[in-house]
Amino acid sequence: MNLQDKLNTTPILFHDGCRVCLDIAETLAGTMPVLEIVDLGRHPELAARAAAHGVAALPCLVIGGKVLPISPHSTLADIGAPGH
Repeated sequence: MNLQDKLNTTPILFHDGCRVCLDIAETLAGTMPVLEIVDLGRHPELAARAAAHGVAALPCLVIGGKVLPISPHSTLADIGAPGH
């Protein structure tokens, strides 16, 4: 499996770090042991990575190259904004 295949098959949860997102991350991590979790609230510099995957709303699961919003309540544009 090459790197691109791995990137397309490893599920990634992008979220903003709020309590709801942390609960979702915890629940998904318990059922998806290979899940990569990216907290954009703690690492806003990774927002470009989320955008490259097509993420616009958070939280969002990217799996198999597909973007699946999960209870979206913030936007990628909010990341790094004052008060967020």
